[in-house]
Amino acid sequence: MKTAEEMYQFCQDNGFFSGSDQQWGVRLFSVLEKNLGADEEIQLCFIGLHNRTSATKNDGFYAYALTNQRFMMGQKKLIGDDFKVIPLANLQDLRLTKEISLDVLEISSLEGVIKIVLTEEEAPNVFTRLKEKIQLTTKEKKSEDPLSKVEQLLKMKELLDQGILTETEFDKIKKDILQ
Repeated sequence: MKTAEEMYQFCQDNGFFSGSDQQWGVRLFSVLEKNLGADEEIQLCFIGLHNRTSATKNDGFYAYALTNQRFMMGQKKLIGDDFKVIPLANLQDLRLTKEISLDVLEISSLEGVIKIVLTEEEAPNVFTRLKEKIQLTTKEKKSEDPLSKVEQLLKMKELLDQGILTETEFDKIKKDILQ
């Protein structure tokens, strides 16, 4: 998948936030589409309520996607967009917890924990498929010839120059590679 329309259709076909309005869903996914790298392919996507800390405190709805390189999160705002990424190498754990009639997908990474609220109907399927895709993608990456530290740094610098990584993310990854 490469386009916002394809991502929305994927959600419809798989029952991931299927109650959403098409125009609204495509608008959310457009944030991911415009930040997608040329060599990236979306393997799974969904919409959820971002960073829930209580029944009334959250960051609103975000579009999420797992690519062959990273986990992406994006929200269309009145002015500008909010876009965040977690490199696959930084993902540490996935958990699914239940809170009354909601399910919360917790994604742990080197950057911290993100809590995504999903409906009871979609959450188990999103969780299972996301976990499978992450395992498959990281297994494929590990089976490739390992890059030297210099090659890894050059690749990360390329992602920084393309705007895929922020300066902060690049510095953190650089530090991890050099250790």
